[in-house]
Amino acid sequence: MMIVKKLSIGWRLLLLVALAAVPSAYAAESGGRVVGEAYDLKSDELLYREIYCANGNPDEMEVIYRDEAGGLIARKLLDYGSGPTTPSFVQQNLYSSEIIEVELQDGKVSMTVLDAIDSEPKKTSSTQTDGKLPVVIDAGFDEFVRNHWDSLVAGDKKRFLFPFAERDSLVELRIKPAACNYATETDQCFRLELSNWFVRMLVKPIELGYDPELRRLTRYRGLSNIGDGKGNGLVVDIRYDYRDVPAQACSVSDQAPAVSLVPTDSDES
Repeated sequence: MMIVKKLSIGWRLLLLVALAAVPSAYAAESGGRVVGEAYDLKSDELLYREIYCANGNPDEMEVIYRDEAGGLIARKLLDYGSGPTTPSFVQQNLYSSEIIEVELQDGKVSMTVLDAIDSEPKKTSSTQTDGKLPVVIDAGFDEFVRNHWDSLVAGDKKRFLFPFAERDSLVELRIKPAACNYATETDQCFRLELSNWFVRMLVKPIELGYDPELRRLTRYRGLSNIGDGKGNGLVVDIRYDYRDVPAQACSVSDQAPAVSLVPTDSDES
């Protein structure tokens, strides 16, 4: 079942953009490409793929989203010039004609949604950070986890601020180690949730699985930054493959790539 026309990246889902993009740090370091396959958490149906593409600039990373048939549904450009945990980004939703921009500059986090047709802002806000907790933006979350790996694995909880566009503010999130809720013999899992206890009762946590030796993301289970036609997030199980995928997979067009996005064992030889 194709979902291209039903998918959108809702403004209110911006809170979770980072969590679907954390492998980009590895792709940038390796100069390669990474693919994540997103399956419906309940039915295990493949919904879409996200491909992380290094573009030659060490401060940049592009993320390309395709539906299960290979059709282009969204794209995002990350810029790490402001720091490894606070990359600015521009994300385009091709089917809602929206462009989302987030940037940290001079201690302020700006969030903007533009109409892709006339470039007019549909929503904009700027929030001053208080300096008490670190700010994490988008794929900078992966660097945050790796920076605090030892203490997290030892049982500590870590808190940080994250852009929440729906409220035009920064919200406090916390991460802590947890038992994995999927079959694995090796993964180290973490539970990500809102710090506010009341809101936490209303919002399901997100489960993150990491390879403990390489300290890189293997699974993401929870609300996606890709939504349905009503702007509600899909609940997914994303499985990441770090074998270098073909360069053609990073070609941006409205046609499906003529190569398999997920490499086979023969591709590695």
